[in-house]
Amino acid sequence: MRSPLGLTKTRWAGGGRVRFLSPTARPVLLVVALLVLAAACSGGTNLADAARAQTLASRTGASESGDVAVTSNAEPFGDDVSCSGGFVPHDLDHITRGPGDTASTFDGTGAGVAAEDLDADGDIDIVLANLFGETTAHYNDGTGVFTAQPLVEGRFRQVTTVDVEGDGDTDIVLSTGLGSPYMLENTSDGFVRGTLDGVSSIAYSLGWSDLGGDGDLDLVTGSYNAELTQVRNTPVLGTDAGVIINERDGDAYTATRVAAVAQTLSIRIVDINNDGLPDIIAGNDLATPDGIWLDNDGGWLPVDSFATTSFSTMSIDAGDVDNDGDFDLFSTDMKPMDDSPETRNRYVEVVEDMQAMPVPDDVQTPENVLLTGTDGAFTNTAPSLGISATGWSWSGLFGDLDDDGLLDLYVVNGMRSDLLFDFLPNEELVEPNQVFRNGGAVMAPMPEWGLADEAGGRGQAMADLDGDGDLDIIVNNLGSSSRWFENQVCGGSSIIVDLEWSGSANTNALGAIVRVAADVPGADAPLVQSRSIDSNRGYLSSSPAVAHMGLGATTDPVTVLIEWPDGLTSLIENVEPDSRLTVDRTTAVGDAG
Repeated sequence: MRSPLGLTKTRWAGGGRVRFLSPTARPVLLVVALLVLAAACSGGTNLADAARAQTLASRTGASESGDVAVTSNAEPFGDDVSCSGGFVPHDLDHITRGPGDTASTFDGTGAGVAAEDLDADGDIDIVLANLFGETTAHYNDGTGVFTAQPLVEGRFRQVTTVDVEGDGDTDIVLSTGLGSPYMLENTSDGFVRGTLDGVSSIAYSLGWSDLGGDGDLDLVTGSYNAELTQVRNTPVLGTDAGVIINERDGDAYTATRVAAVAQTLSIRIVDINNDGLPDIIAGNDLATPDGIWLDNDGGWLPVDSFATTSFSTMSIDAGDVDNDGDFDLFSTDMKPMDDSPETRNRYVEVVEDMQAMPVPDDVQTPENVLLTGTDGAFTNTAPSLGISATGWSWSGLFGDLDDDGLLDLYVVNGMRSDLLFDFLPNEELVEPNQVFRNGGAVMAPMPEWGLADEAGGRGQAMADLDGDGDLDIIVNNLGSSSRWFENQVCGGSSIIVDLEWSGSANTNALGAIVRVAADVPGADAPLVQSRSIDSNRGYLSSSPAVAHMGLGATTDPVTVLIEWPDGLTSLIENVEPDSRLTVDRTTAVGDAG
């Protein structure tokens, strides 16, 4: 196992709660390190030597540098063709729908979307899951023009795009909600049915990461017991339901159930306590408390570490919203946008149902929650930022949409249910999606960006679809065409960091941390940003496993520091803005070369 980074854990007897104290936590020191490094550039200090010293200082018990050699290549982005100041919608040849004209509640929850390079041509493609009919792949010609191809017919929920086998090809893994995950292996004959040996868990939500830092991909699954109970008309029993960690060992997986009760709509795997190890968060619907597990020397320690969580957690995303080096967490719920009589009338059935539910603890609140991390402690800042009430919200994702160096937020909305909205046209609650620009102290609504779509969004992904370096948005709607929104904001410069760990079976280095330091004109200190390399994000969806950072008005070269999943680090200097940086590590796990 890797040496733990500077972190003190104190368990409170009786309460089962873990408090995080981090006087020497890695993110804080690394941020300080990069600030010192960037500032030292003009003073002649050797950047690599300073980075090595500061990285060592942030690791408890480390006795050597831990640096690993890499090769890198930066390619400039294409030019912005149009700059309208907002986003332009484009329909995709896909409609997610349930069987017949049904408006059942569990059909109203929709399906997800994934964005990744499926055919290794350098362009980001799209996969859209379906509840009834074809799940489809949409191949990108590099300019944002897509050609649809059917993949498989059936009832699918989440779609993930990862290199399961570690062979360099992007595979597709889907969940059904009613059985084990369904794998489509990427072969020379196209996508064919594959197997996940040892994975028998019932999966509604999926989460992939390198949990042990051993260079392969592990899978966490969560069941949605409410739907299982309805379909089977019996209580959910057996070891295949709940939250299950499937750890890869050679060619097969070993399953460990960490929670028997689950209503898991979203799984997020990210280091939340700054010890250099990935942690697991299961976002649960229907008043079921969210589950949190910390890596505990190879085991999994359940903790109750948040003072506030959403009541009905629909999705979870993680990002460094305030650029302090800690990862903040945003979860969506279904709190009405306003308190007008019209809105109250539309939500009357929902409110009555929620009031009838048991309240298992005093932590959950029926609204969106933004947990802002500082030194391992979390505070809910959603109310003060004005993002706690965005309607019946599904996927909420962070992304720097205007490339100014701060993560913005996009939330997609809507619901259809014959039980809850039989008095509304088409039995559907129609609400506009919501976008907020991060201004540092505030999250400001941005109606001028043109993202207030009312098509009924469920799954969402963010990716650079047209190669110009900014983030476009893909949404899998329910009952209408899926759409991608072309980013024509034309803000500042940016960088995308794409990791290749060809010496491992975790070829995209899921679980790595990328930090970028840049000199910003007029600023007293460099801009330092942190991103985790992930696939699954938000509600039932996956975005490309890369790090995108907006750089604002930066024109000088930036410094990139990579913390690989096995704890080793690499530093790359003098990277030009407005470029895609590909970093290739070929050494084996734990081998500094």
